[in-house]
Amino acid sequence: MMSLNRLPGVAQVAIQSGRHAADQIKRRLRGKETGQPFSYHDKGSMATISRFSAVASIGKVRFSGLIGWLLWLAVHLLYLVGFKNRLTTVLHWAVSFIGRGRSERVATFQQVFARRALLQVGPGVVRLGERTVPAPDTPEITEPR
Repeated sequence: MMSLNRLPGVAQVAIQSGRHAADQIKRRLRGKETGQPFSYHDKGSMATISRFSAVASIGKVRFSGLIGWLLWLAVHLLYLVGFKNRLTTVLHWAVSFIGRGRSERVATFQQVFARRALLQVGPGVVRLGERTVPAPDTPEITEPR
């Protein structure tokens, strides 16, 4: 993991340092002494592994499995601002969980490579090993944007 001045490259460092910077600006505007050094408070780390499974490390306490997963869900909901955002997130998670679907769309290098190869071959053609056969009702493939 990336680090700067022995601080981990995680969101908590950015959040805490942003609050510290805002506090320093407020102090300067009020004519108070500034220049207090930034100190980072490690709140722990969490990561999901799969459905019903996650790991969480908070201080010296470690959680894993279902308990870690429930803790991960609760903490992430807690940090969302506003009831609407929390409700929307819970509903999105519920739909993803029940339907086993994922709303994220990721283009992998393999997908991009395959699409470009199809563009070079031309529409309506599928290559199977050494044979080239026409593809049945192949939609025209356009260049990705």
